[in-house]
Amino acid sequence: MRRRLLVALLAVLLLVTGCATVPTKGTVRSGSRQGLAPDLGGVGVEAKPPRDTFNDMDIVNGFLEAMSDSQGALDIARQYMTPEAAAAWKPESGTVVYDQRPDALARRAGGIQLTARKIATINQRGEWIPAPANVPADFFFKLTKVNGQYRVASAPPGVYLGSNQVDLKLAPRDLYYFTPGREMLVPDPVYLPVNLSSGQAATQLVQELLKGPTGRLGSGVITLAPPGTEVQVSVPVEFGVATVALNDAAASMRDQDRRLLAAQIVWTLNQISLRVKITVGGAPLLPDDPDILPFANFSQYDPSVPGGALTDLYGVRLGKVQRIVGLDGASDIAAQPLTSSQLYPYNAQSFAVNLHGDAGAVVTTADGDDVVAYARLDATDKSDAVKSIPVSGPVLRPSYDNQDNLWIMDKADSAAPRLRVRNRGGDVSLVKTSFRGDTPVVLRMAPDGVRALLVMKSKTTGKNYVQTGTILPGNSGKQLVLGQFRQLQLPLGGITDAAWTKQGILVVGVSTSSSNSTPGPWLVNSDGSQLQLLPGSPAGFSARSIASNPNLDTLPVIEDVEGKVHWLSRDLLWTPMDSDPNTPPIFPVYPG
Repeated sequence: MRRRLLVALLAVLLLVTGCATVPTKGTVRSGSRQGLAPDLGGVGVEAKPPRDTFNDMDIVNGFLEAMSDSQGALDIARQYMTPEAAAAWKPESGTVVYDQRPDALARRAGGIQLTARKIATINQRGEWIPAPANVPADFFFKLTKVNGQYRVASAPPGVYLGSNQVDLKLAPRDLYYFTPGREMLVPDPVYLPVNLSSGQAATQLVQELLKGPTGRLGSGVITLAPPGTEVQVSVPVEFGVATVALNDAAASMRDQDRRLLAAQIVWTLNQISLRVKITVGGAPLLPDDPDILPFANFSQYDPSVPGGALTDLYGVRLGKVQRIVGLDGASDIAAQPLTSSQLYPYNAQSFAVNLHGDAGAVVTTADGDDVVAYARLDATDKSDAVKSIPVSGPVLRPSYDNQDNLWIMDKADSAAPRLRVRNRGGDVSLVKTSFRGDTPVVLRMAPDGVRALLVMKSKTTGKNYVQTGTILPGNSGKQLVLGQFRQLQLPLGGITDAAWTKQGILVVGVSTSSSNSTPGPWLVNSDGSQLQLLPGSPAGFSARSIASNPNLDTLPVIEDVEGKVHWLSRDLLWTPMDSDPNTPPIFPVYPG
């Protein structure tokens, strides 16, 4: 019963999340989402029961408002319905987020017609699934009289949520699962209520975590929780400590698996509580650790990949690889040619640097053949020869993950673009994928090597769009597959680039709902929700490409349409690299 109530509550709160338009301002949330949940403030809609004086429009408005209130809203919402409709209504089946406008409701014979654009759906797991452009959320609320009063006689599918209540009632939270190699945690975003007590929120987070990954990540990640693992009753939080009591299903786990499961739970709960106590059958999950597990004990699994090398900026100028220094203010701003690198002699079309900052790869031509050449940077041992991988047709800039895998997409303009991965040992494997005729323009792998970010060109419209994908194990267990594509459905045109960041995804594009036609940097959650201009923008220049990665200390860097580089300082001011208009353009690159 408790679980059904939680699902129903989520459905109502998700309804409140409805966004009439995709937000272009609001709270910027950290990509790691650590620490206590912020107080979002604002005034929500308080559900009130129907009055005898309500007309037909009042009844439908009251019904929609009741669905958007988390405090007893289900019972109040049913008071607006006929007994038959109330019995048939299943609010837990999901939430439709619609564009709430003053003219959305209109009288029609027999009831009230809702005519609105669908923004997204939020399913039972809390996944935000953006709706394609111009998809309607229309619904006809049939009305009939019960004891002389209007009542809703047609139960909608799930909950309808107006867009102006999303940020007040729901917040994105991350569930954490492991990469197949168990090296790194991968965030799996869901929307959950914000106005629960800390104990209720902790209980729901752990319950959702133990259900396993959502459809976005699927089999691309693993959970260490054995089948049947559940929380015993609830997760109380007292004095900043959440106590997670697991049932006996987890009792037979090996020591290393116990530690990894603890990491999943601690990272997930760190969004609302800084310390966690975990037991199995009354005994500590990690008997050799302190009873209260500090978050810092699991920092080695950080998906944001901490480390100084990730904040080092590189670039390509006139075909030569460069290191850009001075972003930290410790030295003069300058691009320094990497003359000590064995990649420097090559005429580089694009450049990628691994996450350790000690190796790189360039797309180039060698001995008349198109190749991706890779080698160590600043190598003093010249016996460490440059190695190369033959490529064909247009080649996207390569991308590294945290395991030093190098991801290469060539034949990009063909009917079957080719994705391959070179592992740390030098073996190259084909990754199966299909873009159904669309053309990949940008590929950026997340450090975990599980999530892919792509800018695609549609074969039907000729316009670019942004989507995410997941690296999955193939049916045979041998060949990897890039699938689980989720188009972000952003109201942006002229999209030219995208990159991972600590807060989600950065996209270069132009708002389709504004008269401003200057391309700029936009920040959006990895599920496509909460689009807004990057703080500090507009910047007074037209953006073309963007450099970023999920490291918490990485500064977003933009190349403008003139080839000039700008980065966003910590005081939210854009700093140009070169004031001389005659300086040759440079294409900026962070490790990743």
